[in-house]
Amino acid sequence: GRQVRFGRCLLDLDARRLSTTEGREITLTAMEYDLLKAFAERPNRVLSRDVLLDLLKGYERDPFDRTVDIRVGRLRRKIEPDATNPTFIRTVRGEGYLFNPRADTD
Repeated sequence: GRQVRFGRCLLDLDARRLSTTEGREITLTAMEYDLLKAFAERPNRVLSRDVLLDLLKGYERDPFDRTVDIRVGRLRRKIEPDATNPTFIRTVRGEGYLFNPRADTD
């Protein structure tokens, strides 16, 4: 299957599951999974909130919506070694977010 590895996480795009390299499953909501998948399929590219909302088809959207920020925050708490200093999902000021799966090798 298609798998994306970053840090101690392994995202299986076919099975729609996220686990640690030790095999412990990390529970994601459908939206968190879709968001992580959007990032995983576009590594090292800045994705604006609008682009992310477009990729999260089927979810309600509102131009002042903080949904993306809230979801990114929740995702960071699940995948980042230190959510207060994220390395995999980085904030690019004024532009959006960037997923860097090789953060640990930078």
